Amino acid sequence: MVLSASTSNTSLSMLARLSQGRSPPGGAGGLLLIPLPLGLMMMMMMVMMAVAVAGVDTTESEESQEILEDDEAASTEIPESSDLSRMSPLSSWLIFRRNSNKGENRRTKGSRRTSKHGLPGPPGPPGPQGPPGPPAPLLPQQQELIQELQLQLRDMAGVCLLCDRPPRVSTSFLSRLLQAVIIPRRSLLELQPFSKPSDSERSLQRGQTFNASTGRYTAAVSGFYQLTASLLIESGDRAQVRLRDSVRAAICIESLCQSNLSVESVMGVAAAGGTFSILLTGTLYLQAGEYVSVFVDNATGSSISVLQDSLFSGILLGV
Repeated sequence: MVLSASTSNTSLSMLARLSQGRSPPGGAGGLLLIPLPLGLMMMMMMVMMAVAVAGVDTTESEESQEILEDDEAASTEIPESSDLSRMSPLSSWLIFRRNSNKGENRRTKGSRRTSKHGLPGPPGPPGPQGPPGPPAPLLPQQQELIQELQLQLRDMAGVCLLCDRPPRVSTSFLSRLLQAVIIPRRSLLELQPFSKPSDSERSLQRGQTFNASTGRYTAAVSGFYQLTASLLIESGDRAQVRLRDSVRAAICIESLCQSNLSVESVMGVAAAGGTFSILLTGTLYLQAGEYVSVFVDNATGSSISVLQDSLFSGILLGV
């Protein structure tokens, strides 16, 4: 505003000089030329005031733009002044413009940064399914049903339908020698044939894997078998008995008494004399399809006889 006033004074002085220089010596001519300079001076003053107001508006628009870009640079407080006469319409307008971008009237500045990759592409495929969440809480009715079921199972826990019953025997046999078998001196012989079980002994049979004609029992399944043989033997001429004479009986696997594990027993003939018995009992592990049988080895100088009703039996203990 100071610059505008000085400019106006300079223009007025220049116009006054121009009017004085152009006026004629006569007074009448000077009076006739006075209205023209005054009109020009008024027009020039109006133009300069318009330019000054335009400059102020330009400065104010720049200041308003800075306020919009940086909210914190502008002050929202109205300057306090004891002299209310200093408040002009221009200062009121500036305060209004300064506070128009605050509070609810605040304008959000849009993002000036542009994406380096252009426009966004289409949405991608859905991702893999996440882990299942925790189970939903049970309803009161469901909890009651579960509690009743638990009580019933607890009551039935002490009752076992199969616990009181012993395990069922799947395989067993018992057979007796059908007739006496004579074993020559210094010889090994497999005992056969055996008789079929009697009515009282038939309840002891499980399965059909014992061959009575050959005296061999074939294992139906692999497992541990308890085998027993009770033989009643009658020796020959006692005059020929020597101290080293003996009779050996064995239950052999696959007729291989020397190479395979067997259940055997040895009895001295001199100490026993006459008729004596040999008891064989033990456990053998048999593979499915293997057979066992009873062998008697006569190591005396005379023949011996294995009497009728000598017993051979077996039972499957477990797998």
